[in-house]
Amino acid sequence: MEQDFDLFDFADSQAAAAAAVVTQTQTLSAAPGTPPAEPPAPSLSKAELRQAAMAFLATLHPAGIAANVPTRRSKYRVAAAGFWRPPTARKTNVITKTAIVVMYDDVDCCFSDCAGRDERIAVITALQEEKSALEAIIRETEPHLGAADDLFSDFRSWDYASSANPAYRKLTRKLDRELKALTQGSKLEYIRRAGNADLCFLAIPENLVDPAVIPLEWGIVELTANPKGFKLIRNAMQLAEVTPEGRLQLALNIATSAASAACFANGVDSNGSMRRPPRRRPYFFSREKK
Repeated sequence: MEQDFDLFDFADSQAAAAAAVVTQTQTLSAAPGTPPAEPPAPSLSKAELRQAAMAFLATLHPAGIAANVPTRRSKYRVAAAGFWRPPTARKTNVITKTAIVVMYDDVDCCFSDCAGRDERIAVITALQEEKSALEAIIRETEPHLGAADDLFSDFRSWDYASSANPAYRKLTRKLDRELKALTQGSKLEYIRRAGNADLCFLAIPENLVDPAVIPLEWGIVELTANPKGFKLIRNAMQLAEVTPEGRLQLALNIATSAASAACFANGVDSNGSMRRPPRRRPYFFSREKK
């Protein structure tokens, strides 16, 4: 049986079906009780991460500071480095303290490429929880280890390292071995063992890695996107293997890196030729307008 086919009727029916689908989609998206889609979390570019890392080091007020500084000749460059000199001008060739800030935006850069890395991190997390439980016991059984000059007992500092608890001593040794094995052979370990930085800070994006799995010698600085800035999570420990020659070497590397940045900012090439200086951004080093 033959049937007449009307092209205009077919087009009208297709348009009506499409309109019905659009209407149904709008109705579903506007249905009550449906949570709105969350906007993507703000993130920082690598340039903004490096800027925040250097801004943190600037708050420590070093005598000299530079970005992109090598720790060992031209190898293993760090985001920022600084050095301090004596307050008196008599000893001008003495560097009293040095600090570096390593910036990583990838968790793989923090650890070595060892087998079973995830399993080792899980073991460290469990040991950290056990350590916290033992520290609570030490606070009850050895109250003399608490600082007596603290104003509030809730914020009292404790000398857990002097505890006579044998289980705590054994656990801390095991935890230290696990942490060193996790970073052994990594860039972090090579930079720390260079022997030219008294303080080593690791600057990472917020919530990138658990600070508990980073060796205690490293200070932890989290770089935040909202608001853009940084926050100190854990302070760095004074390293004992730093030598005066190592401090001087890092100070010279800082001076070299600062000289390159100064020439670039003023439009001067390494061969002495001059060009137009790069355009300066307004309010680059000033506070943002409120």
